[in-house]
Amino acid sequence: MKRTIYLLFILLLIPAFLRAQQIINGRVTDARDGSPLSGATVKLKGQPLSAITDKNGGFHFQLARLPDTLQITYIGYINSEVPLNLPLKAPLTFTLAPDTRTLQEVVVSTGYQHLPRERATGSFEQISNKLIDREVSTNVLTRLDGIASSILFDKRGTGTTNFSVRGLSTLTSTISKPLIILDNFPYDGDVNNINPNDVESITILKDAAASSIWGTKAGNGVIVITTKKGKYNQPLAITLNTNFTVAAKPDLFYLPMISSSDFIDVEEYLFTNGNYTSALSNRRRPVISPVVEILNQQKLGIISAATAGVQIDALRNIDVRNDFEKYVYRQAFSQQHNIQIAGGTNNMSNNLSVGYDRNLQSLVGNQYGRFTFRNSNTYRPVKNLQLQTSIQYTQSNTITNSQGGYGSIYPGGGKTGLYPYAQLADASGNPLPIAKDYRYNYIDTVGHGTLLDWKYRPLQEIQLADNTNKLHDILLNAGLSYQFTPALSVEVRYQYENTDGNVRNYYSPDTYFTRNLINRYTQVAGNTLTQIIPDGGILDLTQNHLKSNDIRGQLNFNKDWHQKHRVNAIAGAEITQNSTDISKERTYGYYSESLTSSAVDLVNLYPQYGNLGVNAAVPYVNSFSGLLNRTVSVYGNGSYTYNNRYTVSLSARRDASNLFGVETNRKWVPLWSTGASWLLSDEKFYHVAALPYLKLRGTFGYSGNVNNTIPALTTIQYNTPNSANSITGLPFANITNFPNPNLRWEKIGMFNLGLDFGTQGNRISGSLEYYYKNATDLIGLVPADLTIGAGDYLNENSANLKTHGFDFTLNTINLRGGFNWNSAFLFSMNKNKVAQYLYTPSNPTAYIGNGSLISPIIGQAAYEIVSYKWAGLDPATGNPQAYLNGKVSQDYNAITSSAGFNDLVFHGSALPQYFGSLRNDFEYKGFALSVNLTYRFDYYFRRNALSYYSLFNSWIGYSEYENRWQKPGDEKNTNVPSMIYPANSSRDAVYDYSSITVEKGDNIRLQDIRLSYQFNRSNYPRLPVKGILFYTYANNIAILWRANKLGLDPDYGQSLPAVRTIAFGCKIDL
Repeated sequence: MKRTIYLLFILLLIPAFLRAQQIINGRVTDARDGSPLSGATVKLKGQPLSAITDKNGGFHFQLARLPDTLQITYIGYINSEVPLNLPLKAPLTFTLAPDTRTLQEVVVSTGYQHLPRERATGSFEQISNKLIDREVSTNVLTRLDGIASSILFDKRGTGTTNFSVRGLSTLTSTISKPLIILDNFPYDGDVNNINPNDVESITILKDAAASSIWGTKAGNGVIVITTKKGKYNQPLAITLNTNFTVAAKPDLFYLPMISSSDFIDVEEYLFTNGNYTSALSNRRRPVISPVVEILNQQKLGIISAATAGVQIDALRNIDVRNDFEKYVYRQAFSQQHNIQIAGGTNNMSNNLSVGYDRNLQSLVGNQYGRFTFRNSNTYRPVKNLQLQTSIQYTQSNTITNSQGGYGSIYPGGGKTGLYPYAQLADASGNPLPIAKDYRYNYIDTVGHGTLLDWKYRPLQEIQLADNTNKLHDILLNAGLSYQFTPALSVEVRYQYENTDGNVRNYYSPDTYFTRNLINRYTQVAGNTLTQIIPDGGILDLTQNHLKSNDIRGQLNFNKDWHQKHRVNAIAGAEITQNSTDISKERTYGYYSESLTSSAVDLVNLYPQYGNLGVNAAVPYVNSFSGLLNRTVSVYGNGSYTYNNRYTVSLSARRDASNLFGVETNRKWVPLWSTGASWLLSDEKFYHVAALPYLKLRGTFGYSGNVNNTIPALTTIQYNTPNSANSITGLPFANITNFPNPNLRWEKIGMFNLGLDFGTQGNRISGSLEYYYKNATDLIGLVPADLTIGAGDYLNENSANLKTHGFDFTLNTINLRGGFNWNSAFLFSMNKNKVAQYLYTPSNPTAYIGNGSLISPIIGQAAYEIVSYKWAGLDPATGNPQAYLNGKVSQDYNAITSSAGFNDLVFHGSALPQYFGSLRNDFEYKGFALSVNLTYRFDYYFRRNALSYYSLFNSWIGYSEYENRWQKPGDEKNTNVPSMIYPANSSRDAVYDYSSITVEKGDNIRLQDIRLSYQFNRSNYPRLPVKGILFYTYANNIAILWRANKLGLDPDYGQSLPAVRTIAFGCKIDL
């Protein structure tokens, strides 16, 4: 009986026990938009149970008893405690509100995984959507200028997208750009195909622990671009953004060019000294300027001295820059329009974006148009299975009908400058001809009407030009992931990109290019003229085809044990193949109306009309080239965190590629990294109340660079059919590369030590990082064995570059309340020096230049500016003086060919070694004002300097001609040498490339200002939409201070600086 009572008692307890063993399934979401929060910690207050939410925000575990309290925590969000009582109502959804005061709220993306920043040991910097949208431009990367530490833009070239992350990691400039990751995969297309309005965030991977997972592609740093996605359970949201930008014309008088009057004086001086005698009698009819033609007519008695003087004086007051500003340049105008539609249900989310850009550029005849379409979807067909797809399509059309800006239009025939008194149009604006290729007086009458018009009118050419570059780029991305357990998931991703670029240059029958070519190849036989090149236009077509395939499989493991132990790990493999094919062809006698063309003899050599050149074949430009890259990779990355305080990480990757040599692919030598972090402020012994957040982290590891222009196998290049061997008369080929079985990636080792800090309430926060890079196995020149016929040198893995620096960021909340004032201060230092380079030129003067090219001088910066050591002007003659073997010398040939290192000056880097910005953001009610100051210190640039040889022969001269030495005593007031005839190019080089022409580049500038006003329903209840934002943005505003006293912009060296722009826009949330 007692046993029966016990059994009945147990049976009565079973239902109660089963009720207590409740299985709870829940989901944690963002209170703002309902998006899932992956990686949140969920635990019971009274029981030792906890879980980590998966990528969908879900969690589950069994409850031993109720009631209890559920505690939910997530970095960057306010903690939540929720009472749990029976009965539990499913489904359980918990929301967390963002905590704007939390320091480390950022979830960083490496392209392989997303992880909270507090669990990362590496160096990451994330640029938010708000900062990205601060600037108005069509290029997403230029928006990083001045808002991200360690990123330096080199603006000395024609574009502004040449930038580096923590300086150089290679000595090959063509492979020095950082790796661009777009939504988890490397992006091989043109970055201009990415619409900045589609970008949600940008993460910069700076050190080895952050970037080494990308292996041999990551040596220059990694930029991870994440586009906007829809969110689950997100109400329909529509955003319209439109803006217009106006840019001023460039100031052509900024460049200190020689005046027309001084240039004419030089021409008269040269004519008197017989400089043009040979040219005037040359049967090749080289270009002669109008003043020299006038002087020659006076000499021949065709016109009187008085008439010549009147004609010449009339030219003295003409400055061709006025015509350039009036007819060649205009105010640039850009417009940008975009619509975003996003939304989601319980198992599906979507984001659709359509954009249109049209830029009328500053050069008349040039414009750019872009249409972008992007659609991304996420779908959960069943529990734990998620499918992601996206498509991005870009169509752009670039028109380049301009003949070039100031300095780009010149007569040719050895003349690289245009005489400053040239006229492009008459008083009525009609195009006027200028000398081009041949003497104007010759082409004005040659052929007596039997030839085509041979005159060159630059303004007319703008109207006749038909040059387009059309691009179509499609990017497909798909991913499938399955969550086996709350800790383990698997994913497969695939990306396909196809880019077709078509460059069409059509030279109509009326263009100078076509008329000149037809005339040159016209054959004379008695009174009969025969055209070798037929009537009609000339059509050049260039096709570029890029195809890229990437496939990846990956395992993800994220596990937390009792809030003490946390493991985050990934492992995977991927295969990548990229192919590029380029073809170019030319068609003669082409008529666009009838789509017909004519055959041309491309083999035989023909005399040039009037003996204007040597016998030559009709130009043959057809060519074909291709490049195929394949890479197979395996990788892994993991981190372990103990007690939310100590974290260690390890990463490894191995790449094999058809670009590497056979011996390299046989070796299993992975690139790897390791790191550790310590949340010092969580220690019991830590009692610094003023600094409640303090974290120390350190990493070391290796990444790499691949030079895809140097193959490991022997390669040859076939010459064009009309480039036959001079002895055999047969086509031939050249060996362009010799075998290199040991060709491998460039290896970059980096050590990084960082400190993150934050005060109470996050009023002051920031980080300080020191790094050291040792780049080895860099591609460099090595002396070659002359017996193999490879020339003097070969490209091999042989050089070494060392770099060190630090990054400091400081964010402050200065005022909070009705009026908010925040500041962001960025400071970076980056210095490098060449540690090893096996090839040394026989003459150290080979390194002398303006710092635009890498100079591999051991012990110096890669972009070192090197000069002749200046010794002033000779008081008696005004000759420039420099040093040779430690002594003052005027032996210019010896100086330029034999000066030793001790006779040279090593100024320093042509790129800033200290740089940063200070941004202040102000908010008051609906108004917001952002002001950004940037600075660059410790670098040099070479200014433009007078060369008499270039002035006499190429027509390039500068205004310092006025200050040249003319009599004894002038050397006390000027460094410009005296003018001598004939000009000595070595003499000019000693002055042009002397230390006296180098200036300090240090400057502080007001980079940009943004002002906006926000209308929303909380302030305007009758507003028909959710919100309207009006904004204006001004860029390139002013230089506040510069070290040089010449008023030059050091960031642009010897070219025209960027112009000031102002934009107006409106953003509407429906």
